Amino acid sequence: MANIKEVTEYFDEILPKTLSEPYDNDGAMVIPDQKIEIKKVLIALDATSLAIEHAKNIGAQLIITHHPLVFKPLSSLTANDAYGKRVIECIKNNLAVLSYHTRLDEAEGGVCDCLAKKAGLCNIKKMQPCGRIGKLPEKTSYDNFAEHIKNLLGIKFVYGTNSKKAVKNVAVVSGSGKNFIFDAKNAGADTFLTGEVNHSGLIEGKELGLNIICATHYATENVVLGSIKEFLLEKFPSLTAEILHFKAEDEYGI
Repeated sequence: MANIKEVTEYFDEILPKTLSEPYDNDGAMVIPDQKIEIKKVLIALDATSLAIEHAKNIGAQLIITHHPLVFKPLSSLTANDAYGKRVIECIKNNLAVLSYHTRLDEAEGGVCDCLAKKAGLCNIKKMQPCGRIGKLPEKTSYDNFAEHIKNLLGIKFVYGTNSKKAVKNVAVVSGSGKNFIFDAKNAGADTFLTGEVNHSGLIEGKELGLNIICATHYATENVVLGSIKEFLLEKFPSLTAEILHFKAEDEYGI
């Protein structure tokens, strides 16, 4: 068996804090007791109320997420606050929460690697300052690639910009890619696959002649949950780990 302290130290070793962006807050979120013995772990994209309730129902002692439960310092801790109520619920139920955000974006085998491989890219390399770039085995059309991504990620729609170029060299940034459009173009990509880009970002991409495919923030990051489970069980094979994928119909209600 392992306790919270041992799991935290292990993840800090394989996903060091030095990989985190300066603005980020990831790592230990809620630790009611470092000595809590862990038998079951829930792995999720976010520690939402739904995820916390599911963790309680399956008897988990730990939730590991990609997005931080506490991103900015909390000035108070109250049950009527969107973040405070979840922190309180975790403490009341002796549920620890660990989150690995930008360090998991950057790490080998992390979010961007998982998305690039899921998309079928080969010759995958790191794209500076963030993300990955790779090639499709064969050129394809924008529409065909967009349909391919929808089917792979299990989503009903994508949006973006179609610059009327064939898709071959694809840059990948999971989640929010609005700040990396020029980097994708500069890296030699004809197509940029990401989760979301704002209005001005789409205009920028079109002006640069870059195809952009936005496949939702959650779907482009759900892909890493299996890797988190693999990381965990490689070190602690006696644990039971369950994945709860983020589903828009459950979390957003649409």
